[in-house]
Amino acid sequence: MNEQDLLREETLSIIREVDENPTLNQRLLSQRLNISLGKTNYLLRALAQKGIIKIGNFSKFPGKTKRRAVKYLLTKKGLTEKINLTRHFLKVKEKEYERLKEEYSRYIVHLKESDTGGR
Repeated sequence: MNEQDLLREETLSIIREVDENPTLNQRLLSQRLNISLGKTNYLLRALAQKGIIKIGNFSKFPGKTKRRAVKYLLTKKGLTEKINLTRHFLKVKEKEYERLKEEYSRYIVHLKESDTGGR
């Protein structure tokens, strides 16, 4: 998998997490996805700039501005992006599966030939 696919995979993972749990904070999101907090912040901001997610700030305690919570919402464009990225990775995984299947078949043939060749 190349670097661009890795970035796409991290993007898809964030989109999935946001879709399933919009109240996750960045720290928990980065821990769940096993990526740095800085990269999580960067990806969330990039997704918001592209209109894929919407970031909403709201106060947990009205009247106290220091305690704010953030909510991440998947937009219609975000749902389309999620579908497109999922399709992309299905194609990538199908190609990998076919390559591994062919490799496995070659190994089996080689093993059979080496077993019969020694007799």
